[in-house]
Amino acid sequence: MTDRRDIFLQLLETNRLPTPSRTALDVMRLCQSESVSLNEISERIQTDPALSAELIKYANSAFMSTGIQVASVQKATVKLGIRTVVNLALGFSLISHNKEGKCQSFNYPEFWSKSLTMALAAKSIAGYVKTFNPEELFICGLLAHMGELAFATLFPKEYSDIVDRQLGSFELRQLEKEAFGLDSSELTVELFLDWGLPAHFALAAGFHEDLGSDELGESTTRKVAELLHFAEQVAILCHSRQPSPKELELIEDTATAFNIAKEDFREVFDNILTLRQDWSTKSKISAVSCPSYDTIKAG
Repeated sequence: MTDRRDIFLQLLETNRLPTPSRTALDVMRLCQSESVSLNEISERIQTDPALSAELIKYANSAFMSTGIQVASVQKATVKLGIRTVVNLALGFSLISHNKEGKCQSFNYPEFWSKSLTMALAAKSIAGYVKTFNPEELFICGLLAHMGELAFATLFPKEYSDIVDRQLGSFELRQLEKEAFGLDSSELTVELFLDWGLPAHFALAAGFHEDLGSDELGESTTRKVAELLHFAEQVAILCHSRQPSPKELELIEDTATAFNIAKEDFREVFDNILTLRQDWSTKSKISAVSCPSYDTIKAG
């Protein structure tokens, strides 16, 4: 029986999977060397003006607010650190090359908007609980549904027909597997591994919607998946046309599992909305309007 790795390798041979830019790949390879310096990383990034601009904007964003503004790639790299720069280079390059495509029923702007909200929620929650690196959780959240984008890229007509059916997550995964031999969750795992991201992040991102999956185990991988699952619930609420007080209460109940008291969740939620607006402007990713915590609470 052909396993998902074999199928992924066949898909990889088409050279049509979403792929990081050459600069991002070079930066990732450079960072695999223990002797690499910040200067070497900065010099490579500077060959890509668009990526350079994104990193400087990120370093100066509300996310990284330290009162110190930077105006060069080198200073941005020092401020962010090598690991964060590598992850951001990966994420930014994938966004810039995949904002539109040929799959008619796949909503590319909504995909990236919801992915960004999930990423911001994951980072904010990780920063609050102080268990995981917030920058790494940002990238996991941003790219957690890349398998869906990959199918839209590889099989635009076939995947458009599947998307048209407006199925729930479980039914969608079943239909994907019937059509392509693996589902988008599994494809996300393989993409993460191919890009050199750690296996526990790959599995957590791929299976965060199915916390009952045996592939998550009972270790750090499951904890990351649980945080991503929670972040996605926040993103879904933010993208709801009319978020209700009851939906918000369910989110608050889940927040307590991450040691976020209900009286503190208001600040966490509204901070995510503020960051969303800031990021949507800088990254040119549309953000749907979402009411504040108090407005939702009031019904």
